[in-house]
Amino acid sequence: MVGNLTRSDNLDILMVTDNNLENIVGGAEESLRIICRGLGREFKIGIIQPGPVSRKIADVSYFCVTADNRLKSVVKNPRALIRFILAVKETISVTTPRVVHTNLQISFFIVAFLKKLGIIPKHTHLIHTERGLYVKYNSLIRFVFFFCMTELNTLVTTTEFNARLWKEKLEKKKLPISITVIENTAGELFESIDEGTDKSDRSQVVIGFAGRYARWKNWPLALDISERLNDVLGDTVMVKMAVGCLDEESLMETRAMFERLKDSLGDRFDGRVNLSIEEMNQFYYDVDIFILTSEPNTESFGSTLVEAMSRKTVVLTTNSGGKETDHVQNPTAL
Repeated sequence: MVGNLTRSDNLDILMVTDNNLENIVGGAEESLRIICRGLGREFKIGIIQPGPVSRKIADVSYFCVTADNRLKSVVKNPRALIRFILAVKETISVTTPRVVHTNLQISFFIVAFLKKLGIIPKHTHLIHTERGLYVKYNSLIRFVFFFCMTELNTLVTTTEFNARLWKEKLEKKKLPISITVIENTAGELFESIDEGTDKSDRSQVVIGFAGRYARWKNWPLALDISERLNDVLGDTVMVKMAVGCLDEESLMETRAMFERLKDSLGDRFDGRVNLSIEEMNQFYYDVDIFILTSEPNTESFGSTLVEAMSRKTVVLTTNSGGKETDHVQNPTAL
């Protein structure tokens, strides 16, 4: 906790994230865990995250400065938001990191604002990994981004496509920010494959859908595809869904979708909520065809695509943001 820090706790890199890394399932959270596992052997790493910690990544220090699991909940409460900002300020002041890295929007806005005010030293190198496509955001969010980007040193994207979108706008704004592309990786768990798994002898084609329950993920399309396939293929098709729910509303809508599919497909439908990464690994083994239904240009080649391909699963996707020179560096995914 912040109150227990001393001046000897200086960090090389401080990660600031919007979501709890244990209780929230998603690509951004898993990517941050992958980074911390890789860098923790060589650098002194710290993480400011909302919510509690029970399973720490080895060699990483944790600073839990709010009980909520998501910053989206914090920003709805002005007092809680102020407490969080002050806690971030104190943590950075005491640990004096050389680099601060944010991987989601709210944490980036907060850190950049503190740097703009001079509360965070100007010499602190600020890196932001932007997983969302530029075209996804409305004019207000873009304005906030550019306002904060005057304090940004390095912007990381996960595709060349997204990098070009941001670079074009940043050059027009005359913001000399370094842009680096680091493609999504599935992580250590997906670097090897169980060659004993044979998908060719199945009597049914297993269709899989996975992702958070969010508007741009377009779950109504996944529902429509499932019902159409059932009409055409009947007993020869099975549908599996793995849905991440971050709040009660998304959980209720997911359960309603599951009930409708259960009525249509019966035992040929299997829907699960908030699976762990280990459970997702088995999910991809069980699936023959993985379909990403996200609305066009709302994602930047999501990690679910990489994970699915690494398990020799056929992938079908909308134009989700990875195209042209975009590629996957995970050799097991090719």
